[in-house]
Amino acid sequence: MTRRLRLSLSAWRRLATRIDHNQSRLRLRTKLAYWLASAGHSLLFRLQDASHAEALKVASPTPPVFVLGFWRSGTTLLHELLCSDPQFGFPSTYACMNPSHFLLTEAWASGRKTPRTANRPMDNMLYSWASPQEDEFALLALGAPSPYESVIVPSLMRDPRILLDIRLRSSAEQKRWGDALKHFLLLLTVQQAKTMVFKSPPHGFKLPLLLSMFPGARYVIIERNPYEVFASNLKLWKTLLSMYAVESFSPDEIEQFIVNAYLMHEKAIAEGVSMAARSQLAFVRYEELSADPIGQMQRLYRELDLGDFDRARAPIEKYIAGAAGHARNCFTLSSVQKARVEHSWGTIITAKDYSWPQQYLSLAS
Repeated sequence: MTRRLRLSLSAWRRLATRIDHNQSRLRLRTKLAYWLASAGHSLLFRLQDASHAEALKVASPTPPVFVLGFWRSGTTLLHELLCSDPQFGFPSTYACMNPSHFLLTEAWASGRKTPRTANRPMDNMLYSWASPQEDEFALLALGAPSPYESVIVPSLMRDPRILLDIRLRSSAEQKRWGDALKHFLLLLTVQQAKTMVFKSPPHGFKLPLLLSMFPGARYVIIERNPYEVFASNLKLWKTLLSMYAVESFSPDEIEQFIVNAYLMHEKAIAEGVSMAARSQLAFVRYEELSADPIGQMQRLYRELDLGDFDRARAPIEKYIAGAAGHARNCFTLSSVQKARVEHSWGTIITAKDYSWPQQYLSLAS
């Protein structure tokens, strides 16, 4: 059975008109559930804003810290390390999946019982409703243009430029995205009154815009071996589409999307880096972060002036100890897929000085 994301009525209305009926596998039961639930979420959003109107009016968010990186580059690890520091706030999984009412219900829901943990289907990392999460899910649910529209309607992947580059959308859609992000930040500030750490791979495509929207923000960009990134993305997108898509999809469409999206992401990051002040940006490699998390985090705190690392060391070490049992995924690619990666990303792989990661990636015989 297709799972549903908790969308607002405006978000579902727009998506419903974009379904390719030649590929549709949308059942009447799912369609009705989306219409009814989305109407409820829109009502709850208005109630949430009304009940916190005064607090929202006076809230003054500090510039966030953004964790950027292509999907499956290690953004979750970096995000959770930063969010271990109690000086920072973050959007929880509950808030990102329920942006229309989390201010009204999260404290009540979390107080009912001990948070249950589960393994993420794409990499087996543990998470719970209280875990740091991608704010992109909240933006999608609130009706902002989002690459995650394709999780529900995968035919949108056919035009990755329109899907991923918000600057190619109408001025009204650009404004809707910016307003949704700023409003979600306001809601989180009312809830936590801390500097937020946002993490969302789609934000990398918007780095030039983020720099103009949040001139005081800081950005950590994480990179990973492109061969592993490609293989892990195949699993990620197949998993998400199998869970949420209301259309059929083909593996080749997913592969082509990943190839093109990575090139677009690299271009957007390079453009943003050329615009940003050096004190705003820091880079880290997943391989180095996983091998020496304390050393790399200490460097990032120093380069971005994130505060006294000695005060953050103990909670970060506690997180590292708790995650010590996680096993890194291993993947298999066909020779055709390997050739496709090298043909499309070969220049980038060479420039970043990466090679075939034999320990984690094998070729199908």
